[in-house]
Amino acid sequence: LLEQKRNGIRKRFVQLLVGNHDLDHDPWPQGGELIYRYGEPVGRTTSAAYGYTLNCQVCIGYIETKEKMTIEYIKNGSYQLDIAGKFFPVQVNLFTPSLPMISSEQPDHYRPTQDGGCSL
Repeated sequence: LLEQKRNGIRKRFVQLLVGNHDLDHDPWPQGGELIYRYGEPVGRTTSAAYGYTLNCQVCIGYIETKEKMTIEYIKNGSYQLDIAGKFFPVQVNLFTPSLPMISSEQPDHYRPTQDGGCSL
């Protein structure tokens, strides 16, 4: 930890939101896709899934640099994700985006119920 404090970190865990992705026709990310910053590979995804609350493909992965990585380095970059040879623009986040809160008082809000359970 002292070395990281002195020299800075070179690898950062990030969330990627995939843009311009057609769910019906484009390949879906599976994990292991290359992350590009200004056309240069800087990392890989570790996993991916469709985010229903964000209404887009969501990936997580790592971005690496040879020099000290700063928050500005991550925020100010232009990123793409290579999914099966097709490039998609991605928004890179250090933290999950804020989601709208849905009140449980709304009549159309799904409220889980308990039934008799599973009998085997």
